[in-house]
Amino acid sequence: MRRAMETVLSRRDLVLFGSMAALAAVLPAPRLFARPAGAMLTITEPSGRVRQLEAEDIAALPWQQLITQTPWTDGKQQFRGPFLRDVLTSGGMTRSELAGRKLLMKALNDYGIVLPADDAWDYEPVLAREMNGKPMRVRDKGPLWLVYPRDQRPDLQLAVMDERWIWQLFEITIL
Repeated sequence: MRRAMETVLSRRDLVLFGSMAALAAVLPAPRLFARPAGAMLTITEPSGRVRQLEAEDIAALPWQQLITQTPWTDGKQQFRGPFLRDVLTSGGMTRSELAGRKLLMKALNDYGIVLPADDAWDYEPVLAREMNGKPMRVRDKGPLWLVYPRDQRPDLQLAVMDERWIWQLFEITIL
């Protein structure tokens, strides 16, 4: 009886796995990242307008250099990229339109954080594209990492502020 049960289970498993393999052959492969092809960063404005910024769009903005320590790296690191405020206003929205709003920031690894849009002016974080002179890859927390000037501001050295650092950033929704 036990042997017959093992055979039934084995046949059932074979049918189940065979069915799964047949489905896998005809279904499209799952997308690992929800980022549209070519877009480095997608910004959704309160009006519903969606802007997709490519690497060239980010490179065309004025870049800043920020040297600071992070809780995730050893020693001081040099970051380069545009101010977050320049990225947010590059589509025509103004500081007054963004004042008091929240930003839903999403990362490729499914991390998400909501932070005040006023951070862009109050703390001047950089949307870093380079670290120590090299473009950041996904494995290096890139291609975009929101970096705050932590060493220059003691109020940014709190754990609650560290949670606002988001790497592998690919989407911002202005709420």
